[in-house]
Amino acid sequence: MIHRIIKQIFRASFLLLLVAAACVSCKQTDSFDRLRLRYYDILATPDADITDSIVKSRIEVLDAAVEKMWQTMEKAPDKEYVWESDKRIPFSQDTILMSVMSSRVNNSFSNLSRMSLAYRTKGSKFENNSELKKDILNGLDKMLAHAYNPSVKWYDNWWHWVIGSPMVLDNLLVLMYDELSKEQIDKAIECMNNYAPNVTYEGASTGANKIWQCKNMILRGIIGKNAEQIKMGIDGLDTEFKYVTTHDGFYRDGSFVQHQWHAYTGGYGRSMLRELAEIIIMVHDSEWAVPENHQTMLYEWIHNSYEPVVYRGALMDMIRGREASRPESDRGAGHSLLVSLVRLSEVAPEAEKKHLQSFVKANILADYGCRPFLNDAPTYLLPTVKKILNDPSIVPAEPRTLNRIFAAMDRVVHIRPGFALGLSMSSSRIENYETINGENLRGWYTGDGMTYLYDNDLQQYGDDFWPTVNAYRIAGTTEDTRSRKAETLPLGKDLLYADGYKSPKDWVGGSSICDAYGMVGMWYSAQDCSLEAKKSWFMVGDEIVALGTGINSKDNRDIETTVEDRKMNDGGAYRFQADGKDILSAEGRLTTKCRWAHFEGVNEKADMGYYFPETPSVNILRETRTGSWFEINQPNCSKAPINKSYFTMWINHGKNPANGTYAYVLLPGKSAAETGKYAENPNIAVLSNTPKVQAVKNKSEGVTGWNFWEASSQPVAGASVDAPASVIVKETDTELIVGVSDPTQKNTGAITVELTRPVAGVSKENPDIKVLSTSPTLKMQVNVSGAIGCTRGITLKK
Repeated sequence: MIHRIIKQIFRASFLLLLVAAACVSCKQTDSFDRLRLRYYDILATPDADITDSIVKSRIEVLDAAVEKMWQTMEKAPDKEYVWESDKRIPFSQDTILMSVMSSRVNNSFSNLSRMSLAYRTKGSKFENNSELKKDILNGLDKMLAHAYNPSVKWYDNWWHWVIGSPMVLDNLLVLMYDELSKEQIDKAIECMNNYAPNVTYEGASTGANKIWQCKNMILRGIIGKNAEQIKMGIDGLDTEFKYVTTHDGFYRDGSFVQHQWHAYTGGYGRSMLRELAEIIIMVHDSEWAVPENHQTMLYEWIHNSYEPVVYRGALMDMIRGREASRPESDRGAGHSLLVSLVRLSEVAPEAEKKHLQSFVKANILADYGCRPFLNDAPTYLLPTVKKILNDPSIVPAEPRTLNRIFAAMDRVVHIRPGFALGLSMSSSRIENYETINGENLRGWYTGDGMTYLYDNDLQQYGDDFWPTVNAYRIAGTTEDTRSRKAETLPLGKDLLYADGYKSPKDWVGGSSICDAYGMVGMWYSAQDCSLEAKKSWFMVGDEIVALGTGINSKDNRDIETTVEDRKMNDGGAYRFQADGKDILSAEGRLTTKCRWAHFEGVNEKADMGYYFPETPSVNILRETRTGSWFEINQPNCSKAPINKSYFTMWINHGKNPANGTYAYVLLPGKSAAETGKYAENPNIAVLSNTPKVQAVKNKSEGVTGWNFWEASSQPVAGASVDAPASVIVKETDTELIVGVSDPTQKNTGAITVELTRPVAGVSKENPDIKVLSTSPTLKMQVNVSGAIGCTRGITLKK
């Protein structure tokens, strides 16, 4: 009897377990479908207002593209390719870049995905077109049978097989899900599993490459209803949510590095942000939601890494790597990043939502009239963007004042309400530029101290700047005038990217205080020649002082420091002056000794003044330059000639200079009259410009900066150090604010800094700074171990 009762209880319990398991399985199935449909809504936007002019225009563009794709599609069943242009051909160095060959597989899937989008788009002339559906499915079958399956060994560029093709194939499967058989879905997933069985592709498991793989895997799991694949994708994110101290990833100072040696916040970093936003939205409020601590860290990255390199809607080219050589402009890239912020704001905590929308609104309005943001916002986000713009409770963020040294990637940003300066350097840690796959072929000097000046000329670095700028005269750089070859680098040994030039010099970086003032330097050693120079930039208020010293070369070629190379866009009068006299009203060149010069830009807020403390001989050129995108970026770029006018100014140090020098001050926004007055009574004083120490003082702000290229036991302009260092000091009526850094990033101990003046005591302590004495001199021991070039700061009472 007891045995029978136990047996009945066991049977009942087992049935309950089966029911519970069935419920869990049913619930999970519902989750798969819910997440898939959520992603479908992003792709197809079924609720879009097709009467909206922007939406209507996009549908027309999509229809025109798809009509051409469909007409040129190879429909014959005996053909193994879907488009003639994507047919695999024997590789020839003379006819095609190797990396372009594998992109043809990617292109075919992308075309099929676009056709699928038209098939699903409300208002498209191809909406629910049965013939188009048939050809899409046949095209998919053909691709999986002949071009992308386990029997085809991947060739050329790994990215197209592991990331690119799965990315667009996933989109196709989501769009056509209800039209596909289980066998077709299983086959597609099997093929993707073959090339990307996990999210740790060897050599590409960091940064954007890792996040791309994770997103593809998550989508694959949603489509195939495979919880383990979704979990694999979510768990794979863990490796990227951390702060690094070397190579790829985010650093605590806001730097983002990818490909080991390149500043890539606006390139791979932008893609990483976009994909993370997609993932967070896609799995939001599900059992696979991205962990909250990861999302919190992402907002930290947005504040510290992304926002500082966005100015009036533009994403600075100096952190876009080789992508800057693509036709997409800095403003297009910037708008893409802002789209990601809008997306995140929809699920962000209230405080973050308010901040993100305020930041986005300020940049949209500041960019208004140059490139309308609504034209770049995806269709599904148009209602959200319009709400942000029309909601008076969302207040645009105030114009910023910011000085930020990204020591881990050799980049600097100095932002004022009327302009922004970007400074791009390189060192033993960061390569001078990246070129692979036929891209960025003339980026030779963009990491040699290039200065980017963003002001009210919103098209300065867009509108065909890179194909037409003189790549030998890049603003801010000191260069050997030798001829260079525009060529791409091969991938490095056991690497999926190039191993290019890294300077033998460690001293690159600087110090920054009050989030507003910076002293930065670069011990420059040029590639493949004997040129060396020590270069400094002192950034205080609306003045940027540029100093050069120790300029040495033995190759019997002219050495030039380019002060300016500014594009002249349509709509400006463009009047040039030197010491108050009009010059170069037409194209031409002149050499003149001058105390100051002035560039009248496209409007008064785009004027630029230049002050020369030493009255050097300056070369000034006004010319029209011709170039093409293909000359700097070969994959799929136009060879059509482009003409742009430029204003260029440089100092020639002559052949074989020995300890050559220069000094100039950039004065953004100053009129000619204001520049002339400044030259009569300059606000800055160059205290030292020697190979041992460069030092400058800004009188009105009470800020002084020193770059000590070596230890200096004897005070220079009131300061001495016992090791190479960058020091900056601001003096107020009551306080002394001091910042110290080790730009070499080699010092594993401390730097002793002595200022030849007394102080009353410490106002704000720093555990990394030990005050050794306050009188008769201020003497401090600054621990820089593990600082990775960051500034250690302290505030003292006078």
